[in-house]
Amino acid sequence: MAHPDSVESDNLAGDRALRNPFEEALGQLVARIRAGELPAGSRLPPERDLSDELNVSRTTLRAVIRALQQAGLVRTQRGRSGGSFVLWQSDSDTAAQHRLSEQMKRRLLDMLRFRTVLEPGAAALAARRELSDEQVGMLQERLAAATCHGPEFRLADVELHSYIAELAECNALSEAIANVQLILNETLLQVVPFMGPALEHSHQQHAQIVAAICSGNAAKAHEVMHDHVGATEELIRTFLD
Repeated sequence: MAHPDSVESDNLAGDRALRNPFEEALGQLVARIRAGELPAGSRLPPERDLSDELNVSRTTLRAVIRALQQAGLVRTQRGRSGGSFVLWQSDSDTAAQHRLSEQMKRRLLDMLRFRTVLEPGAAALAARRELSDEQVGMLQERLAAATCHGPEFRLADVELHSYIAELAECNALSEAIANVQLILNETLLQVVPFMGPALEHSHQQHAQIVAAICSGNAAKAHEVMHDHVGATEELIRTFLD
């Protein structure tokens, strides 16, 4: 079976899907680990076999393994007896850190569903407006600020999405999106670790959304924002118990 040569190639194939190949493979491995199919202490299958099994390139698979390391689910050691070994246990401290109460989980999922209705509409409304040079510049500045990694990403991400809502010129919509963003940020740090490949996918979608808004393409802005918030929802679901 032929695989793309890079994560970027995988992403191109999944542009129209809610989850790109990285997210699909990550979700499958997290599910297998949590279900006990890959118990604590077990070694992940060889790279060639796992790449074929998950139908992703080896580059994408390595990115998935790095994400699992960052999430505290596996550790990787080099050498003849090396490989990637599962750390996660259902009763471990790591598991407890990522566990939410059922009430908080329902609230989070409800807000994620609400977001898939709100934010694509806001992006489309913003694209239909005649933006001033100053507004385009401010939008580009927020996009540049959100093209980052680490803890600063979440605040920059909120500011970008909030400004897009502001450009829609609908106060009720802006207030609703601000409320959703507040609730998401109360819980996201408890659920999803910072993962480089997932952020890269988010950066690509942010750039496409801003380009569609600046060019006045409302349909494209709606489509990409829908895919973007949908991908975020699916990624978060991966890490919920």
